[in-house]
Amino acid sequence: MYLNKLENKHLKLYKYLKQNNQQIFKFFVSGVIAASFNFISYRSLYLLLGNILFASLSGYCVGIIVSFIFAKFWVFKKSASQSLLKSFSLFCGIYCVGGIEMSLVILFFNQFTGNYEIAWLFGAFIATLNNYLGSKYISFKK
Repeated sequence: MYLNKLENKHLKLYKYLKQNNQQIFKFFVSGVIAASFNFISYRSLYLLLGNILFASLSGYCVGIIVSFIFAKFWVFKKSASQSLLKSFSLFCGIYCVGGIEMSLVILFFNQFTGNYEIAWLFGAFIATLNNYLGSKYISFKK
């Protein structure tokens, strides 16, 4: 019985990924670009100022702007029926939650690993999940 439930969950996940594969791919590509801007800002500010929290939040803000442009005009353009201002406001709210999650994960993993770059990767992964699902179902819903 437990295996059937587990198989059903895997089947649902497979169907979801198959139905949304192009959108997920575009989100991934645009996310890599935005994350690059985020990381360059983060690393530069960390090396200049030595403050990991300020660097992570500032880098995240740069990434938000790049992400929104790609999301609105490339990733979710067919499903975005909301005004630019409403989409941006919701997007910023979703990404602020992701930014808080990312910063907390960075702080935790930096203490755990002692490696601020590895800590950033863990934080970025958690924030990415939050941001895709929030963008798809809240900021750019049909």
